[in-house]
Amino acid sequence: MGPNKIPAAALLQKYLDGTISEPESEVLFAFIRENSVEGDTSLEEVLQKAYQQAFAAPAELSIEARKRILDKLMITTSAPETISDPEVSRTVVHTLRHRWWRYVAAAVIAAGIAGGAITWFNQHREKDSLATLMEKAEKIGPGTERAILKLGNGQRLPLDSANGNIMQSGNLIVNNYGGKLDYEGKTDVPEYHTLITPRGGQYKVQLPDGTDVWLNAESAIVYPTAFTGDQRKVKVTGEAYFEVARQAGKPFVVDVDGKAVVEVLGTHFNISAYADEKQIQTTLLEGSVRILHHREMAVLRPGQQAQLANLEINVINNPDLETVMAWRNGVFHFNNARLDEVLRQLARWYDLDIVYEKEIPGIVFKGDLKKDLNLSQALIILSQLGVHFNIEGKKLIVVP
Repeated sequence: MGPNKIPAAALLQKYLDGTISEPESEVLFAFIRENSVEGDTSLEEVLQKAYQQAFAAPAELSIEARKRILDKLMITTSAPETISDPEVSRTVVHTLRHRWWRYVAAAVIAAGIAGGAITWFNQHREKDSLATLMEKAEKIGPGTERAILKLGNGQRLPLDSANGNIMQSGNLIVNNYGGKLDYEGKTDVPEYHTLITPRGGQYKVQLPDGTDVWLNAESAIVYPTAFTGDQRKVKVTGEAYFEVARQAGKPFVVDVDGKAVVEVLGTHFNISAYADEKQIQTTLLEGSVRILHHREMAVLRPGQQAQLANLEINVINNPDLETVMAWRNGVFHFNNARLDEVLRQLARWYDLDIVYEKEIPGIVFKGDLKKDLNLSQALIILSQLGVHFNIEGKKLIVVP
């Protein structure tokens, strides 16, 4: 029988039922490892049925069956590793990077073994079972392309509910289509516009000079509707990725929330300047930028990152560009990221408030989570990896 002709759905069902033989098990997981199963409707049907049954009776599977499923499912992750950082109290936990993560998440629910969550919640939370928590989290979807455009006169236009030509001033037309704002034509009387993304939102704008800017959640950019004078100057807060249009003799200048200045002629770079992070980071992908911070100055080459803290600029060679650019590529990428860092990113994307009942657990993460997950799906993965939580409205409570 060819590799794509095996009865994968039947084998998966037998595996979930605990009736699969060891040879069949090896065949099934070899198939999963070696084939793209994303969108396989037969597997989807098996796991959808298991998912529904899990919410109705999440604890019906035996302890042995749960352990067997967990042991096999964990082949999609790397093994935990210890780290030497004395400030980190436990281990690195690897999140799922295999394309089969959706199936793993569903099977984890079906098995009732999301990091021992059913047992733990039965012991510590009389009111909220795992199924109840997942039902609460299911109501919280991922972020979307939404933003507010604040005009010079103070008027605020919600962009997720407006499409087409949303305003015109003389020969200047502002268009809004499919998560992108752009400026067409010119104006003789420039004014300042502010594009604001809330928690749970992201957006793209093409500025009047042709520069493309992507805003991450909970960010803002202030810019003129026409660049006059000898500079093109904007101001950002939060996180933004720039692809700057070249204009000889007219540098592009970014005021980073009044704390630093980035000067460029034409380049691709990312700025992260969230108020709840310890550093401002400017990462250069292409071109050249000059960073000004108090009395310090640094010039970056492609593949370098400037970290600004207190009154100093620290230039890092070969930063993790995959982590820097993950948000633009539709994923959360964690490389030895502490739990509080992970949850700050999730809080911005899912519009959550994070509360720790006691100290922050010493868990560090490696791997990816897709940004299009519902909160319930993201929490399944975190729960599998040892994070215990409760949910009250938009509040995610991390518990011991």
